[in-house]
Amino acid sequence: MFRLIYVSSARKLMDKDALLGILAKAREKNARLGITGMLLYKDGNFLQLLEGEERIVRGLYETIARDTRHLDTMIT
Repeated sequence: MFRLIYVSSARKLMDKDALLGILAKAREKNARLGITGMLLYKDGNFLQLLEGEERIVRGLYETIARDTRHLDTMIT
């Protein structure tokens, strides 16, 4: 199993409804891709752990890094 951790800043602060929307979509997509992990959000910053097949995890990270809701996405 391959693991990738990244951090980023939100382009704008997110309220509970926006975060729940992200969570619902991520759960659906990650289940379809066979990805597990964890997403944390605090004061406009994200930290996420993605686990799964390396090719799929790296592809998902590239999609996330291009998402305009994120600034300064960086693998830790």
